[in-house]
Amino acid sequence: MERFIYRKVEEDFIDRLKVKIEEIEGKIEKLLKIEKKSYNNFFNEMELLEEELSKMVQPISNENSTYITELGKKLYMEFIPIMNEYASKINQNEEIARAIMEIYEEEELDPVKRRILEKKILEFKSNGIGIEKDKKRRIKEINLELSKLSNEFSQNVTDATNAYELIVEDEGAIGEMPHTDKVTAQVEEGKWRFTLHGPSYVSFMTYCSDRELRREMYRAYVTRAPQNEEIAERVLKLRREKANILGYKNYREFSVASKTADSGEEVIEFLRKLGKEALPTAQREVEELYELAEKLGHGGVEYYDTAYLARKLKEIRYSFDPSELKPYFEMGRVVRGMFDFLEELFNLKFKKQEDAQLWSDKAEAYEVTRDGVELGCLFLDLETSETKRGGAWANSWQRSYLKADGTREVSIGKVTCNFPVSREGVPSLLSQDNVVTLFHEMGHALHNITSSVDEVSAAGFAGTEWDVVEYPSQWFQEFANNKGILKRFAKHYETGEIVPDELLERMFESQKFGEGMAMNRQIEFGLFDMLIHDTTETMEDVQETLDSVRNLVAPLKTPEYNKFQNQFSHIFAGGYAAGYYSYKWAEVLSADSYREMTKEGEVDRELANTFYEKILSRGGSKNMKESFVEVHRREPDGRALLKLVGIL
Repeated sequence: MERFIYRKVEEDFIDRLKVKIEEIEGKIEKLLKIEKKSYNNFFNEMELLEEELSKMVQPISNENSTYITELGKKLYMEFIPIMNEYASKINQNEEIARAIMEIYEEEELDPVKRRILEKKILEFKSNGIGIEKDKKRRIKEINLELSKLSNEFSQNVTDATNAYELIVEDEGAIGEMPHTDKVTAQVEEGKWRFTLHGPSYVSFMTYCSDRELRREMYRAYVTRAPQNEEIAERVLKLRREKANILGYKNYREFSVASKTADSGEEVIEFLRKLGKEALPTAQREVEELYELAEKLGHGGVEYYDTAYLARKLKEIRYSFDPSELKPYFEMGRVVRGMFDFLEELFNLKFKKQEDAQLWSDKAEAYEVTRDGVELGCLFLDLETSETKRGGAWANSWQRSYLKADGTREVSIGKVTCNFPVSREGVPSLLSQDNVVTLFHEMGHALHNITSSVDEVSAAGFAGTEWDVVEYPSQWFQEFANNKGILKRFAKHYETGEIVPDELLERMFESQKFGEGMAMNRQIEFGLFDMLIHDTTETMEDVQETLDSVRNLVAPLKTPEYNKFQNQFSHIFAGGYAAGYYSYKWAEVLSADSYREMTKEGEVDRELANTFYEKILSRGGSKNMKESFVEVHRREPDGRALLKLVGIL
């Protein structure tokens, strides 16, 4: 099928893009001439044109993130101003906005369509509809500059990550490292290469016994992309200026206006309360690391020690080493096991397309069906590569919606991760954290693939408030910590032995340690993000804010040279500006749903099916907090998250 054939970006992409935009603008002019405009004959047609353009530009986005090429980077820089110019023409067009407002006020609409138009009207206002021309022009300039800065920030982090390597020639320093990790790192006899890419960095910091080498690696990691300091400062100033022009006190209030939270102050209070409840646990965990460090003659505890010492503590207390599990988590088997679970849970079938032609031979394509009906296509690109930016993410390349002829368009989605690279004789073996990450991103993919919404504007992720978009993903990731689910696919890659119960029990026991530190690390990120999007002027102010947040919630002093903010792509190069709190905000819902769905030990299939129908397949057609109440017939339990991770 055509959708399983990926066509790489070519030199003529920009020319074809300009032709497509000109074609779409011509169609919009015709739509504007319709005398009696309605949701169906005007607004929905506009949205379908946007979807058409979105499909066309997916390859250029892919080749600026997942499969970065020199041509892709070059063309992307040309792509940014063209797309911003087009977006401004549409989103600042008073005639289009007026037509949509009239449809909203005059037409009898169902709740889904009213919700869609309410969100669209807010989007228009956030782009300057209704304000003076010079201010609207300034909004356009700001949007363009922010897009360029965002891309530059992200590329700087990727380049810095790729530029560093640490060659270890003393095998004793990595003697505690799992054999498979050492094989992956070995470049020649007596030499091992470690980088700042996730799998390599995490393995090194967890198993390297040489404290000075860990410090060197950590310092390289937290000082990446120093040039991003100026970019971040400029980004904050532009965001504040934009918010002020639009009548908001600061950027965080502008951001929260389109989310489920009522105000920035509500979010800050939520984070502070959560951090306060988790801090005693985090402090106790750090004290235990200090006690262990003293016994080992280690000489104190710094952030570059925590992963190593936490592993040693778990070995001593729980007789558990994370590397014991990796042979049971061969990547291909984990993927198949996850799909088998989804087939049993939701009757979703994933059929691998062996003849798919994709951007990389490491990428895979699957046809997804339910009850014999095709829902869409899922791409997986899971192994780390120097052609990828760091992290893990899920994209929607095409949304599912009801077409004018009564048939459904199918969805196309992609999951990208940075898991260990497979090599000859050694498959990609995942850590437990990797498995959780895969399930998390698959939760996003489910939200896209299972959408049964008729309207393209509310299909999949579309229309979902940003601070609850993590609800499906964080709900599904919890199944990666479910013994019954893990036993389905955790088999030794060499012997085929099913993972022993006692090994899983030791893992679950060991997971209790570190939850406080992990919780407050995320609280630190979220609070920092909300506070700097107030009236922060300079990077000195940013550092001062970060220091004050760390003093409030961090259980361990952070080195002064740690410039984490220069790599915080989520807020400076992604969609989480004054919105990073969304992870914890949504996790309250996801933890509550998961706890209730598994409270009897086995998965409650009836409740799971209700979750499918009222959360996953609804896409963004309804407020997810309201849908939660529909599913569970009660308000969310605000303490469910702390209960799930064992802090309460």
